[in-house]
Amino acid sequence: MKTAWVTGATGFWGRNVVMSLLRLDWRVVALTRSPPEDLIVWARSQNKELVWQHCDLRLLQLPELETPSALFHCAAVFDTLETMMQVNVIAPIQLIESVLPQMQAAGEGRIGIFLGQNGRIGLPNLGHFSATQGAMWTWAESQSRTLAPLGNVSLSLVFPPRAPSDLQGKLAEKLTKPPKLSTRPTADDLVKNVLLGHRCVGRRPVLAGISTLLW
Repeated sequence: MKTAWVTGATGFWGRNVVMSLLRLDWRVVALTRSPPEDLIVWARSQNKELVWQHCDLRLLQLPELETPSALFHCAAVFDTLETMMQVNVIAPIQLIESVLPQMQAAGEGRIGIFLGQNGRIGLPNLGHFSATQGAMWTWAESQSRTLAPLGNVSLSLVFPPRAPSDLQGKLAEKLTKPPKLSTRPTADDLVKNVLLGHRCVGRRPVLAGISTLLW
């Protein structure tokens, strides 16, 4: 049984990623500040293996765990610039770079980074959040291109549909027009394509950006 780490497992997309991986019979380690109690109960009821590991991206202490075969970074916050830089950029980069050498030594690894669709667009009142998303986006692009010719370790940029998450709600409060949300989005296709090693997963960011500028 292969193991996947998931940050933000108590958030909307993190929860969906955990459930998708469990349905695919992966062993999942949830890296969160508090345990995802309901997910743990559900996993037990389905005879799936979900383990909680305390991990606060604001004060990152790298978990001393067996290197995963996959890592999904789904955590993001809308807060002060300092906190957003730590949680949205610095900590996930440190976490990913901590497992990359072991993945490369093992000859396999899949990394999926969930990103805001409009991270490079300076929307009104979202400058700090856009800055952190843009920084993570360009770093992920660089890493994805670097890893592509080297072997069986891949990094995917994941652009999920807009969903009714707490983060989306906080972002929408800063906009003059509320965004259109997907009513029943799941992470199944996103997870499967990350595990297949696709470098860009989900909505096409260029089309998402155009739609935002027109909307």
